[in-house]
Amino acid sequence: MEDEIVMSTSDVQEVELDSRQRLPLAKVVQGSQRRFRVEKLPSGEYLLTPVVSISERELAVLKDREIMDRIEEGVKQAATGEVVRYDAGFFNRLTEDDDVDG
Repeated sequence: MEDEIVMSTSDVQEVELDSRQRLPLAKVVQGSQRRFRVEKLPSGEYLLTPVVSISERELAVLKDREIMDRIEEGVKQAATGEVVRYDAGFFNRLTEDDDVDG
């Protein structure tokens, strides 16, 4: 099944550069979008794609299947009320011992 492309002219708005050569996107952007990738297309048009930036540390966790499996298991355990309480600072001591930041 092919994706159907639907174009709507109701989403088209015109904005003008201000005196400091900035585009006021607040009139165009809906919701909580705050960061965009800007791509200049061969046609000369600009494409703004909403993005979310994450730290390299978060990316490393997302890429590590073993860590993600452990997180998913922990979420399941928490949902069923199977939780363990740790003293404040417990996890900081673990990262100091493992030199997590390299």
